[in-house]
Amino acid sequence: MRLTRGEAAWALTEAANEPYFNLIIRYVFAPYFATTLAAGAVEGASLWAYAVGATGLVIALTAPVLGSVADSGARLKPWLAAVGLLTAVATLSLWFAVPGVPLLPVALAVMVGGITAEYMNMFSNALLPVCARQDRLGLLSGIAFALAQMAGLLVLLLVLALARADLTTPHVADRLAGPIAALAVILCLGPYLLLGPDRPGRGRPSLARGVSELRATLAEAWTSRDIRLFLLGRMVAADGMAIVFAFGAVLAGVTFGWSAATLAVFGLVITVFGVLGGFLGGFLDRRLGARRLTLSGIALILVGTASVILTDEQRLFGVPTGASLGKPLASPQEWGFLGAGALIAVGAAFAVAGMRTMMAALAPPGKVAAYFGLYSFVGKATAFVGPFLVGLITSATGSLRPGIAIALAFLLAGYLLFWRLRSPKSVLAGVHERGKEPAGGE
Repeated sequence: MRLTRGEAAWALTEAANEPYFNLIIRYVFAPYFATTLAAGAVEGASLWAYAVGATGLVIALTAPVLGSVADSGARLKPWLAAVGLLTAVATLSLWFAVPGVPLLPVALAVMVGGITAEYMNMFSNALLPVCARQDRLGLLSGIAFALAQMAGLLVLLLVLALARADLTTPHVADRLAGPIAALAVILCLGPYLLLGPDRPGRGRPSLARGVSELRATLAEAWTSRDIRLFLLGRMVAADGMAIVFAFGAVLAGVTFGWSAATLAVFGLVITVFGVLGGFLGGFLDRRLGARRLTLSGIALILVGTASVILTDEQRLFGVPTGASLGKPLASPQEWGFLGAGALIAVGAAFAVAGMRTMMAALAPPGKVAAYFGLYSFVGKATAFVGPFLVGLITSATGSLRPGIAIALAFLLAGYLLFWRLRSPKSVLAGVHERGKEPAGGE
């Protein structure tokens, strides 16, 4: 299916922030921070957990207000450009994170990058209905997710090449993760800022008006039972996914002793399956519906997460293999860990595409950024709780594995909430009727 210029430019915007998450939060810089920059793996994993948790707390407190302020001024591209610039500067500074530097400035740079990358996602999501018709939202959402995964794949290939090159600069592949992520922001966000459509301006943004509209949006959204279920389901499911993706590669590095090159291979495999899941999710959205697609995705993540937790240096899915670790990716338990990660990636693609399509359908005209502010808010409102718990449990037990296990509780709760949700079409009717409960189901 052919895309318009605006649709094609929008589809690239998610690829602007995915390299940040792939390189910094998931596969390269996070293990480097935990195992090399920090004094010890347990201390490093705990510190990383607290940094991720603090990032989620800031986003939870600011994203809804920022979304409403942006809506009060109507035009969104200036906001998108501003947060994109901040993300690029913060990630570029990670080149200076060498062993021996104080960890606090490094953690602060990661936090600023994470906060502004989430803002980028919020504003680009809010521009989706500006670019596409209602019947193309699901398809374009799936394509954007797949393109973002492809961008993540390309940057991981670059890191793998750097890690295998005979370079004299110490830890060059780990440190270049930041500048590479910054370059991705510029290259992938630029086309939309230059060519993509924006809403017409209607005055300067107002903080007071933005806060007032946020309160009205919260009150309006909460009147519908199904929107309440959606927001709560999004909140706890996102918490579970965030834990798995933030600490999965760290767990692999600690458990199997994987180097930057092996972790890049791990990330490549996961990303390839994310690409496949994104395209497949866009195709299935029209046939299953956004709700069923989301449920299928969460179920896959649950199975994959349980498999990861039950796999360690001696056991595969809880069963001893008798095979010892040696050359990277030579033992069945390492391959099992890799396969479980691939399952999680496909499930995440389904869940993200499904939830975003539901939010785009639910948002009333003129309040898209505010509703995606709520979307970001509920995705981050308790996101700091999971990482903080991971940090506390890791410090108390001396192992990262029990901390990651709490993701299962979040994922299961999210599944049950989405299970009770009716179809987005009936929910939308309930919003527009201001308090009437929607009838019918999917």
